[in-house]
Amino acid sequence: MYSWIWMVILSGILLGFWDITKKKAFEKNSVLTVLAFYSFFCFIIVSFEFNNALKVNTNIKLILLLKTFIVFLAWILSFTAIKHLPISVITPFDTINPMLSVIFGIFILNERLYVLQYMGIIIMLISYYFIGKTGSKEVVKIYKNKYFYFMICAALFNAISATIDKIALKSINPGQMQFWFCLFMFLFNFAAMLYVRISSKDKSSFKFDLYIPLMSVILIISDRIYFTALNIPSTQISMVMPIRKISILVSAIIGGFIFKEKNLKEKFGYICLLIIGIGFLFLKK
Repeated sequence: MYSWIWMVILSGILLGFWDITKKKAFEKNSVLTVLAFYSFFCFIIVSFEFNNALKVNTNIKLILLLKTFIVFLAWILSFTAIKHLPISVITPFDTINPMLSVIFGIFILNERLYVLQYMGIIIMLISYYFIGKTGSKEVVKIYKNKYFYFMICAALFNAISATIDKIALKSINPGQMQFWFCLFMFLFNFAAMLYVRISSKDKSSFKFDLYIPLMSVILIISDRIYFTALNIPSTQISMVMPIRKISILVSAIIGGFIFKEKNLKEKFGYICLLIIGIGFLFLKK
């Protein structure tokens, strides 16, 4: 019954490694340059879905175009925040996303949760809050830092996107979703990169980095698992987004070790609380 939960957990773990590869990729290139080439590799990987994608009608394509534009804005904001702040500090601030997804799932999609599942989500949100609070010790005046608000806005956009995913997947399959998303995302990112380069707002040279295609592979696999989970009728979006945020375990702890960041022991304790919250989601009472 809850097979989709395991799929979302796996997707979240991969998403954590995706955050780490993003941070590494930004060491050599600008945000828009990474986004443009990364989305190009993503599209190449899913191009085999071409014949399958042609079956999608125009109305759904327009919905996916809107969804992609929302994610495009979210990625520019969140990628910029990750580039300029410690990964174990900024990724937990994306935790407003699950809260918004719960609200959207209940009030827009009419989803229903059981009491212990509500408790699980509350525990998870509390753990997210303390992880972020601990990380804020590493950035002076974090609440006055513009990159903090970049991540908050990105979380809002991602929550809207997740709700659109659930609606769209009632009419299309995961392969069709990924093809059109990757195509539209490549077009948005490439156009944005050309604009800033032609207007001389970005004069940096492109340096090929293996982390960029690695980002593409990780996200394609993570999203395919995620979209497949959403395609299961019993899947609840209000539970999917909090569970997928297990990515913090990877990005904040493993990423923290890689980038030699602080307060990892304290963050690990709150992440354990997060795992307890996930356990409550399995209790249907």
